[in-house]
Amino acid sequence: MIEIPTPNSDYQEIATLLKKHGAPNHCYVISWNEEIDGKTLYLNEALKEVVGFGMPSIVSCIEGSLAYFEAEQEVGSPSRFLLKR
Repeated sequence: MIEIPTPNSDYQEIATLLKKHGAPNHCYVISWNEEIDGKTLYLNEALKEVVGFGMPSIVSCIEGSLAYFEAEQEVGSPSRFLLKR
């Protein structure tokens, strides 16, 4: 679990970071947002929907190896992490 340093609210920068670690163009989303939860989406589309909303979400890029996690917002901006095995 690698914390993404602030400022980190630009979904395009997070997409670039994930691509540097081998993320493909499509990902699987686990989210509070019912419209995207459980769906496979383009990486940028998924990140645009989850980054900055302050609710927990996981964008799985490579099953079991690479994902993005945004924690629930408590105070200030939510913590954001690169999950890499």
